[in-house]
Amino acid sequence: MRSFINKDDGFQECVREREINQSINLGAEQRRQDESKKAFSRGRTLSRRHNISVHFLHNFSFLFLQQEAKKPPMKPNVRPGKIILFSESGFAGQKREIWGDVTDATSWELSQTWLLCWVMYEKPRFHGRKCVLAEGDMEINNPWTSYQKEGKASENTPFCIGSFKRVVRVSTGYSEMFSNIWALAFPYVIVLSMYSRWLIYSKPFFDDDPYVLEPGGYPNLKAWGAKDPSICSMHPIKLGCPAVEKPGEPKAVIYEKACFQGHSCEVNRDIYDLKKQENSQGPVMSTVGSLRILGGCWVGYEKEGFRGHQYLLEEGEYHDWTQWGGYNNELVSLRLIRTDFSDPALVLFEAMDFQDGPSVELSEALPDVELAGYGTTTQSIHVLSGVWVAYENTNFSGEQYILEKGVYRSCEDWGASNCQIHSVQPVLQVGEHSLRFVSRIHLFSDPDFLGDHISFEDDQVSLPEVFTPQSCRVHGGSWILYDDQECEGEQHVLSDGEYPTLTAMGCVSSTAIRSLKKVPIFFSEPSIFLHGLECFEGKEIELNGEVRSLQAEGFNNHVLSVRVKGGIWVLCEHSNFRGRQWLLDCTEITNWLTYSGLQHIGSLYPIRQRRIYFRIKNAELQFFLSIPDDAEDMKAGRVVVSDLSDQSSSIWYYEEGLIKNQVAPTMSLQVIGPGGRGAKVVLWAESRVPRQTWSIDSFGRICSQMFEDMILDVKGGRSYDRDHAILWDMAEERATQIWDIQVL
Repeated sequence: MRSFINKDDGFQECVREREINQSINLGAEQRRQDESKKAFSRGRTLSRRHNISVHFLHNFSFLFLQQEAKKPPMKPNVRPGKIILFSESGFAGQKREIWGDVTDATSWELSQTWLLCWVMYEKPRFHGRKCVLAEGDMEINNPWTSYQKEGKASENTPFCIGSFKRVVRVSTGYSEMFSNIWALAFPYVIVLSMYSRWLIYSKPFFDDDPYVLEPGGYPNLKAWGAKDPSICSMHPIKLGCPAVEKPGEPKAVIYEKACFQGHSCEVNRDIYDLKKQENSQGPVMSTVGSLRILGGCWVGYEKEGFRGHQYLLEEGEYHDWTQWGGYNNELVSLRLIRTDFSDPALVLFEAMDFQDGPSVELSEALPDVELAGYGTTTQSIHVLSGVWVAYENTNFSGEQYILEKGVYRSCEDWGASNCQIHSVQPVLQVGEHSLRFVSRIHLFSDPDFLGDHISFEDDQVSLPEVFTPQSCRVHGGSWILYDDQECEGEQHVLSDGEYPTLTAMGCVSSTAIRSLKKVPIFFSEPSIFLHGLECFEGKEIELNGEVRSLQAEGFNNHVLSVRVKGGIWVLCEHSNFRGRQWLLDCTEITNWLTYSGLQHIGSLYPIRQRRIYFRIKNAELQFFLSIPDDAEDMKAGRVVVSDLSDQSSSIWYYEEGLIKNQVAPTMSLQVIGPGGRGAKVVLWAESRVPRQTWSIDSFGRICSQMFEDMILDVKGGRSYDRDHAILWDMAEERATQIWDIQVL
């Protein structure tokens, strides 16, 4: 679909006449340097490959960018905008949030440097010089100094912002980059895509300060602020993936009319049918006129019961139905996404029900599935982790389908009427994306997350006397709630999730929660032994996963001693995790009757811990376990102790018994060769068998599960490999065997 956006009819007529009467003329440019010719040749090849037309006309120059559509263009999916400014470095100090266009920001007092988490203009009402703020966190100095004459201003001079404009539409046009275009004068430029914005550079390879071109016509240099007419490289401004900042604090405000007018109500849970009073959390409304998503990631539906067209609702403001990409003004049900957004991965299958045939596994956004050598027909999907959005058309346009962790055996399962999926992208969590582990609990004074509320990230030995929790949300970890102060009395263990009532929390209606604490972090695979007699004698039951009922699984639930070898377990009095609970970490209980007052166990399950990133510091040497920066060392899989010269290579995480490095997620810590004293420990492919797992005990020893009584150590000595990680038998005289696990 070709569309010129140009207000200058005379200029447009001139272009049309030139295109008819002039042919492409490159002969005059043959006097250029050989290198420039080669660069231009490469540019022409790239242009033909991507169906790009570049026309040079000898009276004036005209750059024409367009991608011939392989598929019919569909509706773009609009996203809300948000920008956060901080007054101090390190994302600290005074914080200012902006949710929409700001036509005049000149009254704001800004310090020398601001940290920005759209297009920023020098003057009010979107005039003057521009600066593009790409999605993500960045630090900028005075952006206008590069335009000023030398000596007039320094980079550290306080600067003024005139206005902000959101860039919220995904480009459906050409999205490739030109890193080196033959330097020619281009005083005339037209951007044909209605939704694309481009950065133009006067030097190759995106060097020098860019000019921002928005949709429209540029008949001369002054129109786009250029001093140098050369265009040597260019690339489009791209939006990032959909994002959520507060997944554990859901809140939406629904308005009856557009632009936040009319009746309104605040919601923090699903709405099955907005038109029915009993299912809504406020006044009856026929549809949503506008809304604000203040926390969490939501899905809006055209019809009641979570059916019809789907609309992803990120945190932000939606003035009317066009701003959530609606087909019409109907939106009558809302659903909150309650899942982990980390480590997105999914598999698309061409056949139904995951049968044999073409498939593709993805872990990042893909604007066209054909780029991965996969066809456009998808009949089943397995979401391994995270939250994904699949689109009927390329470049994240057209009908959209929100996919959470689980299996979808046919297109009807994800709400589609056909099997066409052309692009996919994950929903990412931002804000606390610095790998830092945060466990938080939100307590509410009324059921259904209503009334007064308080939040905690640390243990509380005593809750306020006037506050009695009736519902809660747990985010990032697991917590233990007690019905007495000082973390005593009956225990109620709650894992990551939502608990709208006391019953859902495992309590009776009269329970008053008086204290709470976090479940400690652990690094071991779950393993528990139940014995029929005291002191670990008699029949033995070994378990590695949850059991909803020992009796129903064929076991005799008569238990008199318990030994927890790995993980943290919750033992319950009755089946289906009902009744009294006991939280046990690595421990031995010789007499279960004395400990609990019971001679049986109804059900039990291990705590599932989300991924936690940490550094491993040797307590004796004060160095960190890391991967060397040298490429050859990395190929060899060397693991050494060193200082923090490269922080990313010193960050590890624990996953299903494997110790893995952040920069090599498909590899794990392993022993090469016989597992004797002094065997080297390296980073190797995790698919290698037998599988080598580890545990970290309370003393800071990193123990091999494959080689019994062998632990992680440092070689030492004076040889070249003295800093290499090795395996050694446990020896109290070797202080290098103790490690400090520093959770981020």
